[in-house]
Amino acid sequence: MASKVVWYREAWWVRTRWAGSKKKDRRIGATRADKRLAEEIAKKINAALALGQFGVEGEREKPLPCDAELRRWHTTYSPTMKRSYRLSTLGLIENHLAAYFRAKDFRDLREADLLGFVSRKLDEGLAPLTIRNALAIVRRVANLAIREGSLERNPAARIGELMRQVGRGAATEVSEAQAWTRQEAARLIELAREHEPRFAPMLVFFLSTGVRRGEALGLRWEDVDFDGRSIRIRRSITLGEVTTPKSGRGRKIAMSQGLASELFDLLGLRRREALAHGWPEIPAPVFCSTVGTPMDSSKLTRVWDRLRRRAQTHGIRPLTLHSCRHTWATLALISGKSIRWVADQLGHADPALTLRVYAHALPEEDSDLSFAEYSVSKRLYPAPGSEDDGHDLRNYLKTLAPPGGLEPPAYGLGNRRSIL
Repeated sequence: MASKVVWYREAWWVRTRWAGSKKKDRRIGATRADKRLAEEIAKKINAALALGQFGVEGEREKPLPCDAELRRWHTTYSPTMKRSYRLSTLGLIENHLAAYFRAKDFRDLREADLLGFVSRKLDEGLAPLTIRNALAIVRRVANLAIREGSLERNPAARIGELMRQVGRGAATEVSEAQAWTRQEAARLIELAREHEPRFAPMLVFFLSTGVRRGEALGLRWEDVDFDGRSIRIRRSITLGEVTTPKSGRGRKIAMSQGLASELFDLLGLRRREALAHGWPEIPAPVFCSTVGTPMDSSKLTRVWDRLRRRAQTHGIRPLTLHSCRHTWATLALISGKSIRWVADQLGHADPALTLRVYAHALPEEDSDLSFAEYSVSKRLYPAPGSEDDGHDLRNYLKTLAPPGGLEPPAYGLGNRRSIL
């Protein structure tokens, strides 16, 4: 009667045996931290076994209601969340998850229950991506319950795969990231210079770098290196809050010559505005309001909506502002840039994400098969029927036949007998 830690199937497990025939195995994980956690769990179980307080019946005395566990997770871990994620997860829990699962015990949750949630929300018109984000919360809460020892298995472990299948089943066509052509992007910039001149440099920046909206709003002049022709992305403004970029890591992006000229002219304009308004120095934000404060995201949306409607009358597709990011990535891959380089510039933590989103933009080289050509011989005569030069197939065969005929003379049966 004891509990111990064992290495089994590429992971650390807590294996418990008690009361002669009762047994319980629980997978913890494969890391060193998981091993330490397994040792702590085994120590607690052994203490409970010594006191006679361990057993399945005792463990089930404390319920794990889904709604309470989801809310407890959000309250406990909200200090680790960015404001946008904190608000979005709270909305998903209160409006969808808690209302559907209610007090159902987490230990009784099965994939069938999750698929029932998916069906209900699809019928209500909820987007598959939103449903997936909601169930990702369930998966995260279940993983934490497993680490705490209150749950043995994660019912949402395969939710990513299931939602991909749901998305393929509901889709009527293969979706691609929407992007403008180079001609559309150039025309869009022309219209911005004519009708929204204060927004035009920012639009050029979006189309020349592929950065996110919040990263552009958080850009400061100290991040722009004209000599090194590079820009540091170190912060983002989301919902009016200054925070780190989406990946949580800063990055350095390349600055084209045209963008460098655009920003240099904008810096000169900011200096003239500072003198005109009596400011002691130019505003720190690269893209600021008329009073020198960071540009408000809602105002940026209104400006973009005006420009998009005007562009539509000129035959330009009315895509979202985020399509500037898709346009940059698409044109970069078409020009021959590598997936790794594009992923680094966009700030994707995994190049596989870049490949999934922009695979359609990769240049096709199916016409060039020289890499698979191994033959070193050269044909002395054209292939039969390849060109009509007045000769029929029989003439080609006669040309290819050696003086002795097409085949060597066959030996008779007597010549095939064994010499023995």
